[in-house]
Amino acid sequence: MTQNNTDPNTRRKRARCPVQKKTFGPVENLETHVRSDWWQTLFNSLYLKTDADLLDDVEVTRTEVDLIVSILGVAPEERILDLCCGQGRHVLELARRGFSNIEGYDRSQYLIRKARTRAQKENLQVRFREGDARKLPYPSDTFDVVTILGNSFGYFDSTLQDQKVLEEIFRVLKPEGRVFIDTVDGDHMKKSFQPRSWEWLDRKYFVCRERALSADGDRLICREVISRIDRGVIADQFYAERLYNKESLFELLTASGFSSPAFHTTFSPGIRRYSGCRHDGTENSGLGLC
Repeated sequence: MTQNNTDPNTRRKRARCPVQKKTFGPVENLETHVRSDWWQTLFNSLYLKTDADLLDDVEVTRTEVDLIVSILGVAPEERILDLCCGQGRHVLELARRGFSNIEGYDRSQYLIRKARTRAQKENLQVRFREGDARKLPYPSDTFDVVTILGNSFGYFDSTLQDQKVLEEIFRVLKPEGRVFIDTVDGDHMKKSFQPRSWEWLDRKYFVCRERALSADGDRLICREVISRIDRGVIADQFYAERLYNKESLFELLTASGFSSPAFHTTFSPGIRRYSGCRHDGTENSGLGLC
């Protein structure tokens, strides 16, 4: 028999260590629970599950890429950067169509690993990098086209941080380059968002969602409580997205150096969005989607 030499007081102290809460329970003010850097931890395996209805829909991805190529008039030889590329669904679809000078960039190490694995599995020549969109690791005048898709714009606390992203895009674009930004119509979202919803993700996972506008009315605050039938609540997470309309996005794009953004009203199926393109032969041009 071996003797347990652990001090009894130490064992009691360990037993009293608090266990991290899996859920916050009822919350009166969602905004107080949103961390300023929520985007650093949210995009993991659970994100791929909670958003699978869109992320795993091959036809939606193909339709979106069709529209990008058509609206921008992208040629296969042009150099393209997909910023905030996630698991790379748009970049990989472009690669399947013969676009060879393409690159994906995202803050999530997990999603970048997923993207690389999928590219290797299909033998697609796509480069993926991990990093912050406010400080891109590329020389000036590098890309013909930059895209921000999947409603991936407006995650920071202030518009100044969003402007830093746009200024970096402007810097890395070649003269006469184009940017395409995909984001929801903020005015429409403010009027139509559902305060509460729930759904089964599959036979094991269940998610409840709460939503509210921020105190200033400019951001949509969201909460997801994710449960698994055999383990109970496994995540209680909060995030926020700035709601741009045509006027505010236009102002931000022009302040960042882009010339005369234009807008379209169709992109992702079933989602009311705007997109726009302006091609100017004297300086970089902008395409915004809000």
